[in-house]
Amino acid sequence: MLTEGPAAQFTDLKECLDDFQQRFNTNERVRKLVKNWDRQVMVEATDTGAIYTMYVEDAEMRRIEEGRSEGDDEYLVHLQATNETLMEIFSGNYNPSTALLDGMLSVFSNERDKVKLEACAMVIWGL
Repeated sequence: MLTEGPAAQFTDLKECLDDFQQRFNTNERVRKLVKNWDRQVMVEATDTGAIYTMYVEDAEMRRIEEGRSEGDDEYLVHLQATNETLMEIFSGNYNPSTALLDGMLSVFSNERDKVKLEACAMVIWGL
């Protein structure tokens, strides 16, 4: 249950993702990391059915849209977890690598994209 820490300030996953987008776009180190890395990151809450797609283009997260990505699978990174786990991850309370090892997060992408996402999380949250 989300009772303390950064995730507790959000009422839903979209609000949490919007905050993450702002942190992503204002972090110069992250912007350097994602240079020439245009991807759609689809976030799927397995318990609520909520799905959002974040579009990373030209070294910034341009937008977050409700629903599945319509893009090419080659450029898709798909994350699945419970709504609570996703909020904990995107608020910085739960290291995504740990969540993956704990079996709480599934990531469907190539290995290079997984490493890129992990590096972004480490920079944003100082993990």
